[in-house]
Amino acid sequence: MNASYRQQGFTLVELLVTLAITSMVLLASAPYLSDWTYSRQIKDANSKLMSAYGLAKALALRNPEAAPAAAPAAGIKVVTGSSTRAIYVCKGDPASAACTTGGSNVLWSADFPAAISMTLGGSSVTSGSAVTVAIDNRGVPTTGLVYGYTLSRGGSANDVSRPLL
Repeated sequence: MNASYRQQGFTLVELLVTLAITSMVLLASAPYLSDWTYSRQIKDANSKLMSAYGLAKALALRNPEAAPAAAPAAGIKVVTGSSTRAIYVCKGDPASAACTTGGSNVLWSADFPAAISMTLGGSSVTSGSAVTVAIDNRGVPTTGLVYGYTLSRGGSANDVSRPLL
């Protein structure tokens, strides 16, 4: 008979050491993963806001409603809810009732996380509020202000602050 016995598999101690090392690596990488998540959310919101402004400006320059020079030809409306924030691009005045979900003036809309703090044109976008940027037929805001925005989540390292124009 062959007296040699070959052990196969892992011992309990080897498994525990492997699990301990894996858990330490995961714990050490957790802050980097949350920072990456925050950064990705900010970049996504920034991309959607810039797309909305570009579309609204192009729509205002086409002026499908034949709006006079001082009136809004198109605009952006940012609306907040309890769990999401939506941005709409509308023809005509973005403050009108037709510039909302399912409204006749809405041409484009997008959602982004409500966890992102947003300031648009100096107005903080808070839960339950709506902030609008109306654009005239020359492609500039009707108020004559240079609108800027700030997006933040998870600390100043992830903040984005830019002018729309």
